[in-house]
Amino acid sequence: MSQSHKLANIARQELKRQDQRKKILFSDSEKALDLILDAPSPATLIQSFPDQDLYYLMHKIGVHDFTPVLAMANSDQWEYILDMEVWDDDRLDPVMMTQVFALLYKADPQRLLRWTITKKPDYIEFFLFHNISIFVREHDELPPSDFDDYITLDDKFYFRFPGRQTQQDGQEDPLTGDHPLDEEAPELIENMLKALAEMDLSVFHGLLLETPALLPAETEEEQFRLKNLRLAEKGFLPFHEAVGIYQPTPRIRHRPKMAGQGQSLDRDIPHPPLFFTQFIQGDNLFVRALGLAEKEALMLDNEIAALINKVIAADRVKIQHKDAVKKTINKTMAFLSLGLEVLLKHPPKTEDAARLINTCFLEDIFRAGSKAGIQIRTRAKAWYERSFINKNNLPLNFLDESYLGVIGGLLIQRPMFFANYADKELYRDFSSLKDIRSTERILSQIISLDTFLRGLDLDMNSFTQGVLTYKSLILTLWLRNRTELDKKGEFSLAPVPMETFSAFFQDLFKGKTTIDETRSRDLAIWAAQSSNISEKDLDPSLQVVLYSLIQEVEEEYGHVPLSELDPKFIPLFLLTQDQGIIK
Repeated sequence: MSQSHKLANIARQELKRQDQRKKILFSDSEKALDLILDAPSPATLIQSFPDQDLYYLMHKIGVHDFTPVLAMANSDQWEYILDMEVWDDDRLDPVMMTQVFALLYKADPQRLLRWTITKKPDYIEFFLFHNISIFVREHDELPPSDFDDYITLDDKFYFRFPGRQTQQDGQEDPLTGDHPLDEEAPELIENMLKALAEMDLSVFHGLLLETPALLPAETEEEQFRLKNLRLAEKGFLPFHEAVGIYQPTPRIRHRPKMAGQGQSLDRDIPHPPLFFTQFIQGDNLFVRALGLAEKEALMLDNEIAALINKVIAADRVKIQHKDAVKKTINKTMAFLSLGLEVLLKHPPKTEDAARLINTCFLEDIFRAGSKAGIQIRTRAKAWYERSFINKNNLPLNFLDESYLGVIGGLLIQRPMFFANYADKELYRDFSSLKDIRSTERILSQIISLDTFLRGLDLDMNSFTQGVLTYKSLILTLWLRNRTELDKKGEFSLAPVPMETFSAFFQDLFKGKTTIDETRSRDLAIWAAQSSNISEKDLDPSLQVVLYSLIQEVEEEYGHVPLSELDPKFIPLFLLTQDQGIIK
């Protein structure tokens, strides 16, 4: 057979396996397991899976049901599972090591022992160091009297379990979803050591001699370094590097054109994971543009996978459940869609977005989207530091529900859009310029409102009862001024007597359920007078806030008869609470 025919045959086989892998990844858990085990060459198929895809399948199918698959997985796939499971930030977790070693030991006991002893001795020694105490008896020594709890296989090397790593009660184990018992480690270690002694007694002796001499801190540091190197090759950068994915880029780089672009079928080149592709869906600009992009020519699957991995590393997400995967991918698509709009301006065309995907690095497009959110967050933080709220040590709920939601989403580390339960979400990632502009508009209203309040000579100590929000503050000051409870230039928050409010209420509505235009304008006139400016010079954003307040008063109290006014149910004004309903 000629070389060209061999290459063509390899290409056909790889394309066939790629279709098989995609079908398995997109199937439900039971069907996926059947498709793997019923394949003509299951071991070849399993070992062709990218590490991330196999890891995702393990949690999708269930770790206990996945044991036959792990038995046929290669050592690199095992190592990836260790890297993802047994680390708690930069520390090895002995409890999780027990869970993973138990899983791999169940899959193939002898292979696990050979692999750890020859390729990862530091892991097995670190695991034993934290779980067992070892004593070596010389030939002329008698066993000490307190050896009842020691275990020996040859009357020379003794080991026991003096203490066990415990987890907090009720904490769910992320690998199995169960509540692991500490008794699992002694049984597992005893079985592993007995199996090792049966395989090679000299190796068993060497392991027990080396374990007490281990320097755990140095071992942990070196293994952490090696783990980071392995994961960095897959796009999982260390956290301090991965967070750079959110940093704005000074310029958008264009992808260089290379000859012979295309999806490689070389077995020696790792294939990109495919599990995430099933979640790239929905009606957003990136998904629509991706459908028009030259996907095969530019190998976008590889680039998307690398970008998603950086987001996973930056957000420290554990990809063990479908919801975690979907949430991370939705976030990535949101930033990409926003980035495309930022670069193309509004309104963007799908064809132009596809052209941008074809020519620019996705990471730079992502950062362009991140920049839009960072800019509005920076503006919000700069305002808050000098704000009326911060100066007077007021809680953020002073802004009331709607404004509080927007500011709450902007002051967190990763700014989010306040969706207010649209599509059943309170907060979601910014995904379009519409989200940015809507938030900027509300932030401008908040800043304008705050600027107005800072310009008033308020006596904050005069507040004694009621619920203080910007609404009750402004409306009460307006009420006190128009009923002449305060002299010109005075701004007191003392509660207003119910009789005074009743007269004001009657004059405001004049027996109707709506407030006429003249009275609606009066709040803005008062605000202008309080700021010593003309009404026409009043900030338009502040006018929107004041007009909304009048509308809310009308909606809340327009249908309430004068005789049924009760101060306990009028939170928009600060009223005396010791009086009942006005008769």
